[in-house]
Amino acid sequence: MHSLINTIQSLQQSNAQTSSVNATKVIAETIFRDLRSHGLRDKDIVAISSELLNRLTLDIQARLASDESSSPAPFSRTSL
Repeated sequence: MHSLINTIQSLQQSNAQTSSVNATKVIAETIFRDLRSHGLRDKDIVAISSELLNRLTLDIQARLASDESSSPAPFSRTSL
């Protein structure tokens, strides 16, 4: 994962020249290359990808629930 950190730092330094789409592709390629170089097979990489998506989903759901609980109640005529 050392090369991933180097890649991210390099992209941050060249921020003005690198679009978000290009940065995403470079990071994905770096992660994929690292996983392959450590001997992971197709099914391992798919499982890792699935777990990342699951964790992202849970994080988004938690943030949405937190936002809903901290926002004021909507105005209703019955509260007058």
